[in-house]
Amino acid sequence: MPIRFFLAGAAAILLALPAQAQLVRSSPAAGGSARAVSQIDLAFATPVNPKTAGAQIIMTAMPGMTDHPPMAIKAFTIEPDASGKALRLKLRKPLVPGDYTVKWSVAGADGKRLAGSMSFKVQ
Repeated sequence: MPIRFFLAGAAAILLALPAQAQLVRSSPAAGGSARAVSQIDLAFATPVNPKTAGAQIIMTAMPGMTDHPPMAIKAFTIEPDASGKALRLKLRKPLVPGDYTVKWSVAGADGKRLAGSMSFKVQ
């Protein structure tokens, strides 16, 4: 079987699969820095099921501390937006300066689980 027929068949199968939710944007931006962060927004390519949403916010470094152990930030809620394509992690208090990682998981409208992480710095 020539390779072009194989590739055409594989492309047809991929196009027939339902779109899977994927993170397309965040605020603060992944790899970026921000000041006075009181919420973290996660935007997805397709609608997600907010009932399946989970997130962790972890402080991974603090200015002036060389051996800062990872510290979980627990004082936040997860709120979906009206479009169903975004989640807001609303903090009770703004984050203090340091490095943070957000780990998230959610199911798309198709039921498939998706998980990922992004990091940013608070100045």
